[in-house]
Formats: sequence, structure tokens, C-alpha cells
Amino acid sequence: MNLIQLKYFEAICKYGTVMSAAEHMHISQPSLSAAIKSLESEFGVTLFKRGHHGMTLTAEGETLYKMSLELTRRADEIESIMNDLGGESKILRLGIPPMIGSLILPRLFHDFNDNNPDVRLEITEGSRHELYGKLSEGFVDMVFLPHSRPLDKELSSLKIGRLEIVCCVSGEDPLAKKTSVRPALLANKPLVLFENSFFQTQEIKNRFAADKIEPNILLQTNQLSTLMSMISSGIAAGFMFRDLIKADAGLALIPLCEPMYIDVSLAWRRSSHQKYSMKALREYLAGSDIFIR
Repeated sequence: MNLIQLKYFEAICKYGTVMSAAEHMHISQPSLSAAIKSLESEFGVTLFKRGHHGMTLTAEGETLYKMSLELTRRADEIESIMNDLGGESKILRLGIPPMIGSLILPRLFHDFNDNNPDVRLEITEGSRHELYGKLSEGFVDMVFLPHSRPLDKELSSLKIGRLEIVCCVSGEDPLAKKTSVRPALLANKPLVLFENSFFQTQEIKNRFAADKIEPNILLQTNQLSTLMSMISSGIAAGFMFRDLIKADAGLALIPLCEPMYIDVSLAWRRSSHQKYSMKALREYLAGSDIFIR
């Protein structure tokens, strides 16, 4: 058994067929099939049930898959650490939620890259939950996490600021003249929100629940353009980060009666090797003014 065989095995688990796995791995189907047959012969087990609709794992295959993922992840981590120590690789695998990314990434790809040309950023977008999982499993080195409570103790973090969540309405909406709003005032107002995987959506729903108000949700989407269109046309109200809305967008931004903020921190595992690229990003952010401090 070797790591290449395990990675081929994991590819079939992921893509369902030898043909699909071979296409994604950029190898021939016979080479992939031979690797699986070799593993099955070595251990005296059958790893897959082959059917008309693809390949499914046997009980023995499930056992190998669970152990294989940890082994290959650890091997990739060792390779990354040793390349970093040897000075051959300055890659930073960075996770970031989409809305926060729209605020941070232009600065990173401009200022940070200008000052650290030897660091190459590999960006993974995802929800807070997804990114936390990828960080825990070692698939990313650092993540930007929105949070309203202290982060878990197994994480080290650097707070880079906070963002205010405000109610957004069309400039012609009667609510546009309000200096602040509370959930009760929006009880019958159609709302467009981001999907539940967005951290800010959960915070908004929690605020409504605290006031015992059921939000009148017309639509939930993962597209900023859809949300902006629904609000600007006067169809619905919504909630967004104040920093995300340009002054000329034609929207009225109304804070909640009890202003709603979330913190944004750069987080990494306490137990992880501190790569050169990770230290470089921390130093850059410590001296930057990206959000409200």
C-alpha cells in the first residue's frame, strides 16, 4: 500500500466511478483500476460493490476510507510543512466567507501581495461551518471567521475588526426616514435574506426570535445581486454589512435600535505549524485598517 493508491481510492469514493475519477485525477482508467485491484489483493478484501449506477463502498471499503482520509491529509500537511521549512513553497491556503471576502480580498490581492510577492494565496470560499471544518481537518491553513462569541479554545486568532449589520431598504421606502428600526417594526415587511448557511442570517433570525417576532421572509438567496435587486426595487427589505454598500447604491441603511455587530477574526489551529506565509499575513493584518476596530 502507498499514498498514491490511497489517493486513487479516495478519488473513486468521491466521484463514484473509475471513469470520472480518472478524468479528475488526469490518469488512465486502467492505471486507476490496477491500483484498486492491488489494494484489494494486498488486504484480501473487496473495497467496492460495482453496479450499473456506479461504485459503492463495502463495509471493508468504508473502514479503509475513514482511515485513508486522515492519513493522506496528514501526508499533505507534512509535505506542506517541509516545503515551507525548505523555502521552496510559500503557499497560504486561506478560507473566507463570500461576503467578508468581497471586503477583504481586494486588499489582500493588492497590498498584501505587493509586500509579499513570494507568498501565493490559495482561496477557498465557504460558509462559516464549512470553513471551520476545513480548518479542523487541515485542508486550509487559516480562515476568516465571523463570530459573536469567543472562538473555540483550540484556535488561535487575531481580531481584525467588526462589521455592523444594518437594515436596507429602497430610498423611496417609508422606512428610509427612520433613524433606527426594531424587529417589531418589520413584522409585516417582506424580507429578502441570504441563505441560512450565512452567519449573518442566523444572527438576524436570532434577533427576531429574541423579540418573539416571526420574520416575513419572501426569499433567501446566496446571490448578492439578487438581494440588492429585490431591495432597490422596493419589493423587500434586507440586511447587509454596512461596509458592503456603496454610498451611491440608492439604498437607505438603517441601524437596529440595538446596533448589531459581528466580530471578524483570522483564526488558525493552535497545534498547526506556523508557516512563513501565515506569519506574514498576521503581521500584515495587525498593522492594517480593514474594518472598524
